[in-house]
Amino acid sequence: MEFLKKLDKIVAQALKIIVVCCLALIAIILMFRVIIRFTPINISLSWTDEVVEWSMAYMIFLTSALIMRDGAHFRVDLLQQKFKDTKFIRILNFCITIFNAVFFAVFFYYAWELFSKAQAPTIILRAPRQVPYASIVIGGLLLFIYSIRDIVVAYKEMRGGKK
Repeated sequence: MEFLKKLDKIVAQALKIIVVCCLALIAIILMFRVIIRFTPINISLSWTDEVVEWSMAYMIFLTSALIMRDGAHFRVDLLQQKFKDTKFIRILNFCITIFNAVFFAVFFYYAWELFSKAQAPTIILRAPRQVPYASIVIGGLLLFIYSIRDIVVAYKEMRGGKK
């Protein structure tokens, strides 16, 4: 169990670094495009559209995995507050985590289908289309893994155990 906790921390740190790098890359490219627009320099910047799009995709899917990891995603907690610390809420949370896992399993399955069938290169950079689609697969897999972890935690809570 200690190994999984260390691995989780390493993965989370790597995800944070990648997300920050994606954000920095987007900011730098967009700033560069604005500066170039107001200068007499004539450079083709069409490639930047694809790079910004890919960076945005990776940033969104990896950040969603980090949010899921930390349990910081939004939720309507009206019932959570009304029936706090009751058996009903523990069962409800367990059912919600099961639903999440099923959703992310289906999401991952179709992300993998999209990824594996993508054969055409991207329009501008002529890179394999699988490069941007990998963000969906990686994010979906991480979301599914974290939802399985949440099932285990919710099951322990439902059975009366501690987190």
